[in-house]
Amino acid sequence: MNETLQQLQAFEQRRQQAMIEADLDVLSQLLADELVHVHSTGLVHNKQQLLEHVRRMGGFVAIERDEPAIQIQGDIAIMTGYTRNTVRSLENGLVMVREGFSTLLLRHDAAGWRILLSQLTPCQR
Repeated sequence: MNETLQQLQAFEQRRQQAMIEADLDVLSQLLADELVHVHSTGLVHNKQQLLEHVRRMGGFVAIERDEPAIQIQGDIAIMTGYTRNTVRSLENGLVMVREGFSTLLLRHDAAGWRILLSQLTPCQR
């Protein structure tokens, strides 16, 4: 496996852990300032809105993801694959499962890889 693929797989593990732990400092480093995050419900957040959303939720309960397919084109990477997120409802605290096809679009710059777009489209296996 080449070094860039290893970096991206490690990046994804770090992102998942930050989402579960509600580690907003780490998560902020991994997200581009111009982030567009599309939730499985269709709700769209920018970077600050997503960070606040994760903070209010207290983090994800769990994230299960198949090994993503990764395409690299220069400084851009696309990660896709099936994902199962277990989250807490902000309204009532109930635990819910969100399953779908996940797409992450990342850009590499002097600071490293950053997520520009994150989207979970609902679907079941």
